[in-house]
Amino acid sequence: MCTLSYRLTESGYELFFNRDEQRSRAQAILPHIDSMLNAIYPVDPIGQGTWLAVHQSGLCFALLNYYQAQKKALPGEFVSRGEIILKLLARQGNVIDNLKKLPLSNYQPFQLCVFPADLNATNNQLLFLQWDGQRLTEQSLPTFFTSSSVDYPQVYQARKSAFEQIVSFVEPTTEQLLCFHQYQQSEGKLSVKMSREDAHTVSFSHIIVNDKISFDYIDYLDDKHHHCFLNRCELT
Repeated sequence: MCTLSYRLTESGYELFFNRDEQRSRAQAILPHIDSMLNAIYPVDPIGQGTWLAVHQSGLCFALLNYYQAQKKALPGEFVSRGEIILKLLARQGNVIDNLKKLPLSNYQPFQLCVFPADLNATNNQLLFLQWDGQRLTEQSLPTFFTSSSVDYPQVYQARKSAFEQIVSFVEPTTEQLLCFHQYQQSEGKLSVKMSREDAHTVSFSHIIVNDKISFDYIDYLDDKHHHCFLNRCELT
């Protein structure tokens, strides 16, 4: 239950990410600089992992659940997917090779977006990998991507329509993408900043990679989003 978008610039890229979670889930630990991994990322206190991280080099990982391939599981049957990004940050070399070295069968299905360190408007090759529980495949990544555990086809179409109305296909701007990630409509489950009885958008992240790296993180402290907390981290 998340939404990701991005824009490429002459000197790098920007990544925008809404994290949606169950209302019962504990509040995440704010993004911080990990001096051992040379990266910025927030931490989920349940699995002690993360869903989003940017390395000092400019390499960035974003992890989304793959609900359409999700498997019913007994408690403790799977390891937290939150550790995947941390394991990849700790390894050098080819991301796909490193991912294949992990015991993928220990994880529920996931989708991993990889933004290379040298990504920009000219060098625009991204990686989008899907693990369906049996196979790891490489897919094409559109400029907007979303996931939902409920009524995915309907949710996707509603958010896609919002994206097309708000964001320029030819030259998306920062302001347009920020507006898109704040978008709400009458039926809360369809909104980009979503709200359901059991879940809601809990945070928004904006990562900028150019001559320096910044990670802005908004933690929504209540369901109405009237109160929030902005946290900024930078790497040079």
